[in-house]
Amino acid sequence: MSLKRNKSAVEWICSGSDIQKIRNQWIETSNSHLPMLIIGERGVGKSFWIQRSLEQRNVSPNSIISLDFSYPLSLIDSLEKIKSSKQIVTILIDRITKAKPEEVLLLQQWWKSEKYEEKSKIYLYWEIHSDELEILNQKNVYSEFYDQLKSFRFELPNFKKRISELPQFVSQFIEEANTELGKKITNIEEDFFIFFKNKTFIRNLSELRDTIFALVGFSSGKQLHWKQIPTHFFDNQLSELEVKPGISLETYEKEIIKANLIYTKGNREKAAKLLGISERNLYRKLHEYHLEDLS
Repeated sequence: MSLKRNKSAVEWICSGSDIQKIRNQWIETSNSHLPMLIIGERGVGKSFWIQRSLEQRNVSPNSIISLDFSYPLSLIDSLEKIKSSKQIVTILIDRITKAKPEEVLLLQQWWKSEKYEEKSKIYLYWEIHSDELEILNQKNVYSEFYDQLKSFRFELPNFKKRISELPQFVSQFIEEANTELGKKITNIEEDFFIFFKNKTFIRNLSELRDTIFALVGFSSGKQLHWKQIPTHFFDNQLSELEVKPGISLETYEKEIIKANLIYTKGNREKAAKLLGISERNLYRKLHEYHLEDLS
């Protein structure tokens, strides 16, 4: 597959109707002083979307105050700096569930007074990770602050829900890899798209990007060739198939067959041997589970 440069795609990939709608609402809200909460799994692009909004608002890096509670910080000093500032201040909140309860109370008290300011000079962004939602939806000090702001939340879908945009992401990431690694990849074999479509990306788009950078790094010439890539790149991380109650044997069988087909690059004979079944039996199961496209 030939890679075509697309300036608009490089700037912001949102070709699906659902994600386009979210993006348009995000851009519209970026033109106001409303607080902006962005929610999603690891690697779906939360920070990227915030950065795009900051660029649209022409926010100066000097006016940004980061409240990332993953690291030690002095919230009192930060709030004093915000209150005393004579210019517009942009606040980035991250990992609030790691904050001390007394810090959240301070933040909550500050926001209660700030939101009623007629001429507010605050832009507020809150990056919320999916693994924090359980805490934020309980009755506690964190949820009280979340309740004040959650009307302005935007939820980004994971990579599986944006699979139609795969060619655009692949093209963008290869272009980035070419620039950073000094490569000249202009084509990619179609087999890779079957692999990307069926692989489990735990870290979503960020993991896809890392994978493509590694593939480009291993390749030479102007095309990504399947045969050039080490076998371990095609593992579908079988160890991640956890045994959980309430899941049918049929579901596990389908996932195991799918993973082995990806591992053998669609070779039914090799996959059947690894699975310990006949090729005829494998063919029947492929039809049963609608996995014919993998072989």
